[in-house]
Amino acid sequence: MKQVALALSVLVIALGACSVTGTVTPPAHDLPAKTELPLATEVPVKTETPSLGSTRIAETDGMTLVFVPGGDFTMGSDGSGYANEGPVHSVILESYWIDQTEATNAMFEVFLAQTGYQTDAEKKGSSRGYDRDTGKSEITQGAAWDHPLGPDSSVSDLADHPVVHVSWNDARSYCEWAGRRLLTEAEWEKAARGTDGRTFPWGNDFDGTRLNSADVNLGAGRGNTGFDDGFQLTSPVGSYPQGASPYGALDMVGNVWEWVNDWVDEAYYQSSPLNNPDGPASGEYRVVRGGSWHDPEEGNRAAYRGWAPPEDTDITLGFRCGLTP
Repeated sequence: MKQVALALSVLVIALGACSVTGTVTPPAHDLPAKTELPLATEVPVKTETPSLGSTRIAETDGMTLVFVPGGDFTMGSDGSGYANEGPVHSVILESYWIDQTEATNAMFEVFLAQTGYQTDAEKKGSSRGYDRDTGKSEITQGAAWDHPLGPDSSVSDLADHPVVHVSWNDARSYCEWAGRRLLTEAEWEKAARGTDGRTFPWGNDFDGTRLNSADVNLGAGRGNTGFDDGFQLTSPVGSYPQGASPYGALDMVGNVWEWVNDWVDEAYYQSSPLNNPDGPASGEYRVVRGGSWHDPEEGNRAAYRGWAPPEDTDITLGFRCGLTP
């Protein structure tokens, strides 16, 4: 993987006059002229308009979603040294909802049980795993979402961890089942960094205690020994509330890479439309965003772009979904 929706009814009472037969005629009574009452009118149900800070719960999988108001934001980076992140440009998006966290193993298990879906890793019989001792990432026979480190591993104690070893195809299928969709790359980036072009969800300075990244726990001489986030591999989703984005989205950087909908074109930013860009019409690779537990500071920046084949699976690859209001 390279850089990678009362009526009020009115009761009308009709008043009628009674007549009495016989020799005595009762005095006439002056009745008021009949008044025509207005017809019942439809009273609209008051609905709350979502705004910054609004949340909702998805019925299908119980995911909490946070609201991202429409408007413009600054996308990309000119100072990273990676040409595919530039030029910095303004993008205008319509409002949308985004999953507060990455999809978890528990959620994914429900999806599989209800649909009988088979993941790409299961079809292949292998996926790219991780050797805790050597720090090497390599194809591992029997590795899949429920066996992240190979056939002898399980997710029995990882229900609230992000599901991994999922391909773009798997992620899209899950989001469709859940009644949502994959985010566009632009939607993902705005949700991660807000409107002021910040480098990380919380600001411009890296803080290894605000995310799950390559730290002292990674081992094999690879992690940043100046930080201890408490985990070697994945962490339970939402473990770093201090790393929340301006919209309340969690784990937007670190933990696992997240598939988005776009195809990859490294020069796309040079000609992307101002309004609601949804990426190239076709391509060979799909975009992944946000870095992972296996990546250092550089790979966990909000503007960093990675990509992989849509059928690719990896112990660092997960996803979250979005929703149009």
